[in-house]
Amino acid sequence: MFNQTKPVRCQAFTLIELLVVISIILIASSIIFIGGNSGGGASLSSSLRIVSGIAQGARGQAILKNAETRLIIHNDETDLEKYRRYFGIVYWGEDSAGNEGWLAATQGTSLPDGIYFDPDLVGSATKDTMTLDYPRINVGENTTRASGGGTVDYYYYKFNSNGTSANAQPNAWLPIRAGNLNAAGELEPYKETSENGFLKAALIFRKAGTTTPVTDPEAVK
Repeated sequence: MFNQTKPVRCQAFTLIELLVVISIILIASSIIFIGGNSGGGASLSSSLRIVSGIAQGARGQAILKNAETRLIIHNDETDLEKYRRYFGIVYWGEDSAGNEGWLAATQGTSLPDGIYFDPDLVGSATKDTMTLDYPRINVGENTTRASGGGTVDYYYYKFNSNGTSANAQPNAWLPIRAGNLNAAGELEPYKETSENGFLKAALIFRKAGTTTPVTDPEAVK
């Protein structure tokens, strides 16, 4: 709940706030675009735009909150609806009760069916993980800065409070691919042919905090 002890003042939007709003609009428009297309290639292209929008939203949150922010990716095999398809944003801050920990900046976004984050696809993909209870607007158990402190496993990409990339790799890759999960929760990629080669893509996190999409399947190995 918002603290109403101080008078409300009308202020203009800052540039950072506008960037965050634009990122959210891009995510929403990409989801709408998915509904009018079919096929793994169209879903993959839309998914890459969604992930790019989430990454820029995470960077904008880092600058807006002046706090470390992380783009998180669900990694709990007990929930296959979200497993490696559900993305979110958290930042390190204080809740309304003054407790410090990881807080949700968004409600989270799922990629379309059949598109998954694949950390084993590219050698320079992040292998950093943390545990969180997400999404929530109060800290709860999310009180451990390094490892989270929650109960559900997530991969993460991180931004410094100034919006620069804080990943261990100077050019960390976030690869996604089209596929299916088998009964054991293992990702089985679709068979790639010359006709449907665009079934894997990636986003590169640059040191300055910007991202570069990679759509050439030959570059994502």
